[in-house]
Amino acid sequence: MENEFVLTPTRTTCVLLFLTGLNTIDGTSVVNSTTRIILPENINLVYFGIKYTELYLQPNGILAFDPRAKYDPHRNYSDPLKYWQASDDHPFIAPHLFEKKPSISSWMTFDIYLRSNQSNEAFLDHLGVVIDKSFVGVHSTSLTFAVSVEWHTEESLCNNMETCQNANTSVVLATDGHLTFAMLEVPNTNLSVQYQSGFNFGYGRGWFDLGLSLDRLSGRHLYLINKEAPLTGGCEARREQVTGTAFVSPTVIDMFGGNILEVSGPCFLENEVIALLFGDPSKPIAIGECFRFSEIKAKCEVPPLTARGRVQVWVSLDGGVSISFKTSVTVVHPTLTSRFVKLEGSGWGGTTARELTVRWNAALISTHPDAHIDILLVGYSEKTFWGFHLPLVKNVPVSQKFASFDSDDIPCDATCAEFEAGFVAVRVRNITHANQYRTMPSGAMPFGWLMRKYEESKHGSQWLHEKCTSWYRAEIEDMQWISRLDHCPCSLQQALLDFGRWQTDLSCNMYSKTPTCGFHKGAVHCVRSVGTIQKSGNQCCYGADGLLRYSEDTFQGSTPDRFHDWGADPYGSPGSVPSLSHGLADVMTFFYCCMWVDYKDCDFYMDVRPTTDCKYYKPPKQAMVFGQSHILTFDRRSVTMCAEGDYVLYQDSNLIVHGRFQMNLRSLKSSFILTAIGVRAKDETAIIKLKYGAYQQNSKNRNESDPVLDVIVNDQYQFYEREDNKWQDFNHLTVVNNDDLTLRKQSNFTVLSKHGVGILVFEFKGSLQVTLSSLPVQMEMSGGLLSQVPFNDSETQFSKWYVNNTLRQILPYRVDREMSEKHCPSIPQNFTSAICSGDKMCLYDYFTTRDTFIANHTRESSQQYSTNSDVLSKANSCGLLSVPRSTKSSFNYSLGNTVRVTGCRVGTLQGQTEYTCTDSGNSREWSPGVSASCSQDSTTKVNNQTSLAAGIVASVLIILIIMIAIIIWQRKKRNDKYALNRNDDPSFYM
Repeated sequence: MENEFVLTPTRTTCVLLFLTGLNTIDGTSVVNSTTRIILPENINLVYFGIKYTELYLQPNGILAFDPRAKYDPHRNYSDPLKYWQASDDHPFIAPHLFEKKPSISSWMTFDIYLRSNQSNEAFLDHLGVVIDKSFVGVHSTSLTFAVSVEWHTEESLCNNMETCQNANTSVVLATDGHLTFAMLEVPNTNLSVQYQSGFNFGYGRGWFDLGLSLDRLSGRHLYLINKEAPLTGGCEARREQVTGTAFVSPTVIDMFGGNILEVSGPCFLENEVIALLFGDPSKPIAIGECFRFSEIKAKCEVPPLTARGRVQVWVSLDGGVSISFKTSVTVVHPTLTSRFVKLEGSGWGGTTARELTVRWNAALISTHPDAHIDILLVGYSEKTFWGFHLPLVKNVPVSQKFASFDSDDIPCDATCAEFEAGFVAVRVRNITHANQYRTMPSGAMPFGWLMRKYEESKHGSQWLHEKCTSWYRAEIEDMQWISRLDHCPCSLQQALLDFGRWQTDLSCNMYSKTPTCGFHKGAVHCVRSVGTIQKSGNQCCYGADGLLRYSEDTFQGSTPDRFHDWGADPYGSPGSVPSLSHGLADVMTFFYCCMWVDYKDCDFYMDVRPTTDCKYYKPPKQAMVFGQSHILTFDRRSVTMCAEGDYVLYQDSNLIVHGRFQMNLRSLKSSFILTAIGVRAKDETAIIKLKYGAYQQNSKNRNESDPVLDVIVNDQYQFYEREDNKWQDFNHLTVVNNDDLTLRKQSNFTVLSKHGVGILVFEFKGSLQVTLSSLPVQMEMSGGLLSQVPFNDSETQFSKWYVNNTLRQILPYRVDREMSEKHCPSIPQNFTSAICSGDKMCLYDYFTTRDTFIANHTRESSQQYSTNSDVLSKANSCGLLSVPRSTKSSFNYSLGNTVRVTGCRVGTLQGQTEYTCTDSGNSREWSPGVSASCSQDSTTKVNNQTSLAAGIVASVLIILIIMIAIIIWQRKKRNDKYALNRNDDPSFYM
């Protein structure tokens, strides 16, 4: 039996004073029947990432979002690996469920509240105030809808009250149109039976257990439940608990710090010294200052950090001596964070400056009428990290929004000169006045104009040359690190396809709306190596012709990084700090040798940052799953999956990838689609699956802008809805959102392993499409459906890779107990389609789905696989035609191309001048053998200029002065790609 309520904005309901502890007033009472509530169209109710338009109140203690929802007391909802069909799994809230005896009677009362009803406003406003006080990151809540339900359970003819199953529980579900809240209240009870309390996401998407032990069951429990990662409201009064969960907002922060975090967890007492510890609590990388905002919330400043990715945060109630509750935050690379400090005036990024101006977003830093700020230079060094704070301007009203100063008035001594780079900080003097930021940082920048005064007093006008040559002499002593790096791909196509080892360099990104390539003029796109080798990384840049640009040919070419710009895990030691270690080792030196001296010493830099030659590049191979579960293996074999279940797609000694195949219920014939993948590296797992599963539950409620894929890493839902959290690193895996966030959300991801395997996963027409990239050396030891194992007996191969036990299982919830028999529908011989052009996989998909878009996509995927395989063949290049200091007719070193050496930018050209890249059978070689040279090669030039720096011989000085003049004249005459304005963006991200 079912009751139905269709809510309209004019419906009158009674007030349930749930939060004041009073009884229900004239609430609707229901016995032994489910009540269906149809929400008004203007009510937006989201429960764990899915919008719902109906509620179902069941007298047995469930508030459900699907009419098929039911509670199974024999199911352990907390165990996601226990056999359970996702198709039988429906979303509900269960505050307190247990198996009831036949003698138990149940009934419920409920009330409904709408903002449009004036009599409901007082309740909704009061509830909004409670919510604002209880949750971090929630402010000025204006609820539009709420429903309150109270369930009554009573056992008749029971004399022993200690064992009687009598209990009352209640739930208030409320929304403001964006956020959804649930408040569960359970009275004191002597109930001693097994019970379960929690939120069931439904459709195989998970269960959140409230974790209410019997001694804590009674009382009120508040949760924010619109996202798949619930947030707990209120605070924990039990002070002896030292392993509780803390909650912070925001959860994504800047590595340069300055954010104000709202923190909850333990109930905060007056006069406690609250602090946040970041990293290992026994040796934290930083400690943040806090103040008590209320009993439930503290507010804390994030200090500058030396790590990125997931960082643990601990709450201390005694100034850092001991710790209690913990959580984690995502620390973002400095270049991915929005900046609200604007630097104006000529010279911020150079060595000379006068009047400089700093502007800031006043509303974000403070709205307090008495708030004042200081402007500082925060400096970084590899010895003391963030050990330098130099005041530029003091005690300025926040509301002024800008301040100027004369750079000549800022002193710099030997200590100052040790901090060559950092950022400008606008800092509120009183932390209690801070809004979203206590300290608002600029981007990273060099301090050339500040250092110049001290350096000139010590080294004279040639201080930049001294710094460059001194660095060069130390650097050339250890060049082995470059030989350990992966060789650059020869073409941009190869670089993009080898996504397991190479990812887009944000400083030169052709997909960016505002591409700069400021340090690589003439390039259209650069990539960086995903992995690091002894903290080092590689960078490869490509021109409009799609070919690799070498540092020997251009001062804007591809240069390896002594320290990777993305840092090296574990972070927090010299050489491993994201952005900053790279900035000092690879960027400041570029300023010294190149940009700040009109490139006259830039050969020093390029000599010790040579491009890793693509001649020795070893491309990966790729395999795919697409369409109606077509599989193309690494060795170009094909098969179609026609069975349900979990299968091993790929495995090697470091990584295993599972795929879940399910029947496509939208197809006319019996076809199957890929609905989820699970990746395991060591003890870490990443799961990417269709948000609604193969059955597309509640798809009618789905907005086009909603995320279509769930991402779960280490059993926690992860979110990628912002530009600054689209790239997330974990211990052994990295997960990247490839979507343009202005178009779609969470529909296209790349999973990267530490050893060069990349897995591209995206959604198309309700199924997953996967491309896996792996190196040949790994494939030789690999297995799985995508491996090179011949499909001589397809049925045997499928059986071999079927996941048939829980120990091997990665993906939660079983879809089939046993492997089902494999039967693919047969296509009639006379069945054709013009869109398929004879492609058998395309015809299969059109036959089974009658969807032209799916069929066409299958044909394009098949063609793309063939094209990719051709591109990822052996490098058809002879590599660099190495003639140091020369000029050439072309930088195209591809097979069959002829290149002429046209002259020397330093010295006199000698030897053969024309060479052709030929195929010698086993390799590509230049013909004839390279004999060209410029009379003054790099060794002579380096030795001579080093001698000049030492002041050895006057004649050498004269020769080199003439030589430098010639070089400058030649480069100015060419007006070439080496030039870069000193006043360009001061950021040293290159």
